[in-house]
Amino acid sequence: QQRAQSLIQLADAKRGRDDEDEEDSKLSSSRSSKLARLESLEKERKDTEIELARLKDNDPQALADLEKELRLMTNAANRWTDNIFACKKYLTKKRGMDKKEANRILGVTANFDYPEDTIPK
Repeated sequence: QQRAQSLIQLADAKRGRDDEDEEDSKLSSSRSSKLARLESLEKERKDTEIELARLKDNDPQALADLEKELRLMTNAANRWTDNIFACKKYLTKKRGMDKKEANRILGVTANFDYPEDTIPK
């Protein structure tokens, strides 16, 4: 009698286990499909970020900012060049210094001149 009861419990347990295995296989296939989708979306995101980084070089706002910065730096270089020429003029005219000596003190070489204006209009 105890053996019969144990066999009934064993049959019930196996039946419940079979139902769980079916549910697990459904969940497993659903999970694997979701993982595959996640992987494809991550790859797509990575590709999109690479594309964005490539296109960022051609961003009109970034180019406008670079041109503005270039104008600012060119104006600053011209201002410093003006100042050096003004110092050279002061040393030669007011202090009576030789041009070569003034150039040596100021660090002016033969190719010292205003920067070229290469800013696109």
